Amino acid sequence: MKDINIGYIGFGRFAQLRHSILLKIPNISFIGYFDTNQGLSHQFDLDIFDSAEDLLASVDAVIISVPPAFAAIFCKQALAKGVHVFCEKPPAIRLADLDGLEQFSDDLVLGYGFNHRLHDSVMKIKEIIDSREMGGILWMRGRYGKEVDSDYKDNWRCSKKLNGGGILIDQGIHLLDIMDWLAGGFDVVQSILSDSYLNVKGVEDNAFLNLYCSRNEISASLHSTITQWRYLFSLEIFLEMGSLTLNGLRTGSGRYGEELLTIRPKVDGAYEGEIGDQEFNYLVNNSWEREMIGFASSIRDAKPYPYSGLSEAKNIMALIENIYANAVWSHRN
Repeated sequence: MKDINIGYIGFGRFAQLRHSILLKIPNISFIGYFDTNQGLSHQFDLDIFDSAEDLLASVDAVIISVPPAFAAIFCKQALAKGVHVFCEKPPAIRLADLDGLEQFSDDLVLGYGFNHRLHDSVMKIKEIIDSREMGGILWMRGRYGKEVDSDYKDNWRCSKKLNGGGILIDQGIHLLDIMDWLAGGFDVVQSILSDSYLNVKGVEDNAFLNLYCSRNEISASLHSTITQWRYLFSLEIFLEMGSLTLNGLRTGSGRYGEELLTIRPKVDGAYEGEIGDQEFNYLVNNSWEREMIGFASSIRDAKPYPYSGLSEAKNIMALIENIYANAVWSHRN
């Protein structure tokens, strides 16, 4: 089997994590990386390229991990060179940035890093919902929060020009993507965004969302924040015959605690399937491995990336754009 020659555009923390996973997959060769950060530190023996063009001329596939303002630019550049692409989320800072990518979708693999979909707990939730054994979804509530230090304002994540916004597009987009996916697509949005803590115009430190899928009559609320003063991930789903509650998330930092999924029937009896009360404590995060194995397999089998592709990227960017465009902003000063 011919090796897949892989390179990296942007070789920060998440690209390095993906590289450590790809090292375990057979028949992959690593060409090197291009990164504008000349002081980048890592433990891997890789060649450094002076430009993205030089790198793309030497690879079959590329992992793109750059601020969202540049993501779609590099995706188009790579695909135009006949190179398969896996791109970190967010896919862009605006929906229009993704225009033109569809012309490459039939011939090349294009995947996006919405890895929260591939956590064991979320895959179990999707399996139960799709089975309908607990009935349909009535409503959902999601919370995703953390705290940041004084250096956060100096980071590209706190730049509207580079990131497109604040905590919602940076971290909350993961939970928004999961809830939108499970609901079948939110088409009604009410949003209050606050920049009263950071005091950086257009960069939300808190996002309060009310969401509705009119096709499936599913309501949801979501809170994304950097002023949680603790790390928290929580997704609660209430169905016609019971509830699914996910608290915690296995991450490399360990700050979000145990990934505990509780399945509970409603009070007045068992439902079809009779699962009964169950708890699943997922001890490891397999999502990164699933993504990279899926990307490599798609290239070898000449098939589309099986998880989050261009369609999913456009859907979530359309929703994010709707949220920002119709938001009420809270400014303290």
